[in-house]
Amino acid sequence: MTMRNPKLKAVLVTAAAGLGILATAACGKDAGDSGPPAPSLGTPPAASPSASSHSRSAAPATTAAAAPTGDRPQVKLTDDPDAAGDELVRLRKAGWFNPNKIEYADDAVIALQQFKRWLDAGYIARDGGWTPEGLAAVERANKSGTPL
Repeated sequence: MTMRNPKLKAVLVTAAAGLGILATAACGKDAGDSGPPAPSLGTPPAASPSASSHSRSAAPATTAAAAPTGDRPQVKLTDDPDAAGDELVRLRKAGWFNPNKIEYADDAVIALQQFKRWLDAGYIARDGGWTPEGLAAVERANKSGTPL
């Protein structure tokens, strides 16, 4: 496997380093990554045609996100790994996506889908960790064995 996109590689390395954080968060312990609240996000930047390092016969499928609720960020889903990596980097810079506090899939496209699903459900806090509702959902998932 060759990593052509350094942003995607950074996201994957960071996600891999965050193993075990989900269990720590489910126990109610802080992972130690604290800081000031992140600024609110506006509309995600438009995807650049040169964002992909490989050519495709068709444009990547995207799902437009609904308007943000309160100060939540908009999340633009895509099936393009490079664009998904860029979106995760944008969300991480704003403080919303923190793989040191919540464990995500190693694949950028899947991690972005997880983030959006959990954000829309109200499970992700401004600091990128779990909200109380998110911790309760993690506990329910751990007890039932069903994925979150």
